[in-house]
Amino acid sequence: MAFQDSDFTLYGSLVMPEDDVTVNIGGGIDETTIVSFTPMGANSSVEVISDNAADTMNITITGRDVTGAPVSEVVAVNGTTVVAVPGTFKRLLKVVLASAAAGTITVRKAGAAGDLMSFPAGVLTVRRPLIDISADVAGGAERKYYEKLFYKNSNATDALLETKISFVVNPGNAYASALATAVDDAGTNGGGNNRLVKPAALTFDTTEKAIPGDNLAPGSAIGIWIERTLAAGAAAGENTFSLQAAGKGA
Repeated sequence: MAFQDSDFTLYGSLVMPEDDVTVNIGGGIDETTIVSFTPMGANSSVEVISDNAADTMNITITGRDVTGAPVSEVVAVNGTTVVAVPGTFKRLLKVVLASAAAGTITVRKAGAAGDLMSFPAGVLTVRRPLIDISADVAGGAERKYYEKLFYKNSNATDALLETKISFVVNPGNAYASALATAVDDAGTNGGGNNRLVKPAALTFDTTEKAIPGDNLAPGSAIGIWIERTLAAGAAAGENTFSLQAAGKGA
């Protein structure tokens, strides 16, 4: 059989902080949150539209303006009518719906100039990974940040056999990964640790990885820890990576 792209979704975990204070990062899968890797590319205004006229909830768009300052705008979705979001964005970080959508809501560059984030059924948050991480000052120490994601096989009947997880995009090998030691786990980095502390007993590198047990059963998900290295004095910027799950159909 042939799997569809829609059979595999990259979800967030239950604890994905945007600060260096929150502790016990990761945990189980959060199926109301998915991860987006699509960059803005250039400064742009954005707009919101649904493919279902019943969608009229508020949506909160958080990002950076053209100066790099944090900005958050709230607008009401107006069904299949385009709604302009105030301001111009340098990058989008997170978009949150006030309630579940009846259709698919899309946030895109103004004038339908490129989709940036969209909401499948049941999803309330679409976000970039590793929000608001920062380098130490020049001459300071290198920093490593950690976050946990999940790849889920949403196919109702078929396992993905000999499943392997790998980077598709990894600029400068700035990102490394480690897989959870079991499928459908709920592990954290534990011990009251914030997102600057590596999960114990995991080894991070950039290589392709086979999941525990090789096969990803229908409805199961594999936890993927991401490590981001920032050199001291590194300038702010929009960086991205992307992952893929590959294997064989039954």
